[in-house]
Amino acid sequence: MMHKLDRKTKAGILFSVICGMFLAALDQTIVGTAMPHIIGDLKGFTEYTWVVSAYLIAQAIAVPITSKLSDIFGRRTIFFFNVIIFLIGSMLAGASTSMLWLIGSRFIQGIGGGGLAASAFTIIADIFPPRERGKWTGLIGAIFGLASVIGPLLGGFITDNYSWRWVFYVNVPVGITALIVASIYLPNIKRDSIRRIDWFGSITMAMAVVPLLLGLVWAGSKYAWGSPQILGLFAMFAVMTPVFVWVESRAADPILPLRLFKVRIFSLVNTIIVLASALMFGGILYIPIFIQTVLGRSATNSGLVLLPLMFGIVGGSITGGQITSRTGRYKTLGMVGFTIATIGFYLMSQITPDTSNLTMTINMIIMGIGIGPTLSVLPVIVQNAFGPKDIGVVTGATTFFRTIGGAIGASVLGTFFNNQLTASLQTIPGVGLPDQLTQTLRDPNIVTSPAALSQLLAHIPGTAIKVLQPSISFFIELSKIAVAHAVSMVFLMGSAIAAICLILFLMVEDRELRGGHGEDSVSDAPGL
Repeated sequence: MMHKLDRKTKAGILFSVICGMFLAALDQTIVGTAMPHIIGDLKGFTEYTWVVSAYLIAQAIAVPITSKLSDIFGRRTIFFFNVIIFLIGSMLAGASTSMLWLIGSRFIQGIGGGGLAASAFTIIADIFPPRERGKWTGLIGAIFGLASVIGPLLGGFITDNYSWRWVFYVNVPVGITALIVASIYLPNIKRDSIRRIDWFGSITMAMAVVPLLLGLVWAGSKYAWGSPQILGLFAMFAVMTPVFVWVESRAADPILPLRLFKVRIFSLVNTIIVLASALMFGGILYIPIFIQTVLGRSATNSGLVLLPLMFGIVGGSITGGQITSRTGRYKTLGMVGFTIATIGFYLMSQITPDTSNLTMTINMIIMGIGIGPTLSVLPVIVQNAFGPKDIGVVTGATTFFRTIGGAIGASVLGTFFNNQLTASLQTIPGVGLPDQLTQTLRDPNIVTSPAALSQLLAHIPGTAIKVLQPSISFFIELSKIAVAHAVSMVFLMGSAIAAICLILFLMVEDRELRGGHGEDSVSDAPGL
């Protein structure tokens, strides 16, 4: 019985859950810095976006399905399944000999990773009542933030010093450790005695979600926003969403019960989760661009510069979780967190090429302290509004919306950044430069990639480069200012998004966190 678990057993469960969460979160970002080497080895520049898209799509599809399966077959059984599937995907990815092989392996990884991300919060909810849950979800949230920030740094280090294949192989010892510890400590909690899977709901959900995610990932990068491909994907999403809703309204045991959306807290908080996830991923993406392009630092160094943000997120998440558990309230903490995040993003919007390292560090810490508490408090608010029998599906929904939010943040903020930068670059005069070279230098893909810029300049004949060098240097300095301005505008938009989250959070009902598991104690769960 869960309420009789000793401290050692709970610690073992937490350790296995943390390992699983770390794997799932890390693989969302660690592959990014390895992509240039992967593309070079596997000769697949045109398919490289699929390496990210495949993982994201599989994760989004897997989250609600595996959450439901864990209610039916038990937490331990599905946790084992998720870890094993993730490790199989990792081994296959590391052994890839073609881009198609790698893309398929990433899809397999995403299935396991999505289930691991959802199971972390679900298992915590099974072990602890809402009143105690905050401090542990704070720890899980801190692990999520830690993995998201150090992923690019770790990926760059492994790729530079070993091989890009070890970006995937490194998952194996962590996953095996999680399996061993979980086999000893994790009980096989079940919440659903009906044992019915909503396959039609799963299929129609996938047919709605996949076009949405592909549209968000490809828009502004692979295809223009107004292209037939992107419009067609969004049109398919618009058509299939009502079909999914219709199927769920008639399903005996829906994968995503529509009754959940009738609960104001569920709808409102998941809207905030989408925006907050977009906020966090957007913030993490554009600091390295500023560091590498404007300040001229290396990729590894830009990863190190993110450490203050990581410390802020980790500290804010853990502290926020502790405060929630001690007070049994979440309203004030959420309001303070989003207020600090709004201020932090605004301060980051004031950066220029002359901004000092100390100022950058302080601003990033403020951002992290604001973002951190939201990682721990938002899932608990949703879980607190429902009984134990809904924990799996409710937690799966919050993880699903976090995935969607990350995709929206990367896509929308990326398009906003490119538009701002493109507009600024067009105003830079190409004094003393040939028209063709000027137009090439105005390409955002060139000015934001030190490697691409160096390659371009290397192809200019030695005699010509001596004559053009002063003009090129002048253009590059002005382009750095343009990049800094575009990054600052992204953070200004981030500040506005954080302010919207604050306004929405003001509408969230401040319920006291329950001291017990609700009407059904965990010890009553079938199969325990």
